[in-house]
Amino acid sequence: MTAAPEPWTIVSSERLIDDRWIHLRADTCVDGAGRTIAPYYVQEPPDWVSVFAIDEDGSAVVLNEYRPGARAVLPGVVGGGVEPGEEPAACAARELREETGREAGELVDLGRTWANWGQLENRVHYFLALDCRVIADQQLDSGELIEVVTMPVADTDGLFQQAYHQLNQLKAREWLAARGR
Repeated sequence: MTAAPEPWTIVSSERLIDDRWIHLRADTCVDGAGRTIAPYYVQEPPDWVSVFAIDEDGSAVVLNEYRPGARAVLPGVVGGGVEPGEEPAACAARELREETGREAGELVDLGRTWANWGQLENRVHYFLALDCRVIADQQLDSGELIEVVTMPVADTDGLFQQAYHQLNQLKAREWLAARGR
């Protein structure tokens, strides 16, 4: 029988990168068995939000955007980083407005998960935005070019190729089904 794992002890940390896009440190750790693990790299991004949006007519709002890690234009949901001092729900509403020009009639908190607990310190906060209506033009960040399309919610099954976009869609569909919607 194997022993139960214990938390690691961080003996030292060295900041390797600290800029607008990435905060990366290298830790020297000792695990519960007394083994030294070094360097162990940890990224420190802000928490993220993921918003599955549905318009007033019941259509899903999908974003087509270039995804640098995948090197492809792929469909996704509204998302972004939580600013320091910002509540996740406020970030979700802000990102929905910036990326789509829409405002939600109701914003439902669907919970949160760790983004990648092996090397990232942040969590993803999932939201369902209901009864969204266009109130303004997009207000994109520099470097963003996002096409907004709408489609039946059922057509989003199997559409998303990114894990937290998929999970958000599944959580939203589950919430809607539980309420007969």
